[in-house]
Amino acid sequence: MSVLNAYLTFNGNCAEAMNFYKDIIGGELQVMSVKDSPMKDQVPEAFHNQVMHAYLQKGDLKLMASDAMNGDPVTTGSNVSLALGSDDVNEADQIFNGLSAGGKITMPMGETFFAKRFGMLTDKYGLNWMINVDKPMPL
Repeated sequence: MSVLNAYLTFNGNCAEAMNFYKDIIGGELQVMSVKDSPMKDQVPEAFHNQVMHAYLQKGDLKLMASDAMNGDPVTTGSNVSLALGSDDVNEADQIFNGLSAGGKITMPMGETFFAKRFGMLTDKYGLNWMINVDKPMPL
């Protein structure tokens, strides 16, 4: 495993919150809305102005976030996920399978436009996890 980061989920105010954190912490902020992503055709139009992914980086600090896409309100406290990144697909699959035992898979591991492998789950202790193997993004 290469890195473990916090991932925050917001109720439609992700861009506002991440800009607030950038103003306080500094660093570089990247924000992608649903309508600007390759997944826009897979998400209801009502969510197109929501933030699909935001990424704030300053040195070793990396904070990631998005708006909730399922329409359910986010509850403070359960809106934090542990994002575990790896460069090894087999290792990521093994960790995902292990963490999901006795828990609930919210997005099965699979390839996405941004990852060789990505999946989300809540483990048997109620903690939210995102497991990711990056793929190079075209510029």
